[in-house]
Amino acid sequence: KTALKHFLDGLEIKPLLPAVWFRVGTISMQLKEWDTALKAFTEVVQQEPEEGDAWANVAAIHIHRRNAAEAYPALLESLKQNRNNWRVWHSKLYTCIDLKKYDEAIQACAELINLKARRNAKEGVEPLEEKCVRAIVGGTVRKYQEAREAKDEIGIDSSKRTLVRVRELLDKIESSTKIEPWFYELS
Repeated sequence: KTALKHFLDGLEIKPLLPAVWFRVGTISMQLKEWDTALKAFTEVVQQEPEEGDAWANVAAIHIHRRNAAEAYPALLESLKQNRNNWRVWHSKLYTCIDLKKYDEAIQACAELINLKARRNAKEGVEPLEEKCVRAIVGGTVRKYQEAREAKDEIGIDSSKRTLVRVRELLDKIESSTKIEPWFYELS
């Protein structure tokens, strides 16, 4: 807490130090001072828009606050800078499910599978969770049914394309990971 105060005092004198703002943000997150952390990481991305880790932390704060709509653009910015960060892809997966952006959730799943295949076990890329795959499949089927009931031709066409992507995802999961029994209920 004392270090944070001294960093903030120093930033009042010389505010254009993104590395110090980043440090303030990380300390604030550890102290669960979310407003200060968000302000600090926002300063970093304003001063250095290509700082992917700062964008990821902005997203993490919004996710912590259960604000998927605010987290989403920060996740996109983070992934523009570093597409190999599996934790950001994992966050994007959950955020897209919350926002019902199933095509992008499918993309996040595919990226996580690819990253897991390229990395060794020590790097800890987590496997796809049953609840995520079920949410994508269920949400996509629901969207298709809603479009059919509404006789929304554009929605039907869009949902059909998404259903094709779901099938491709299920095939990819089946060919790349150890299959759990729940998987066969979906495929």
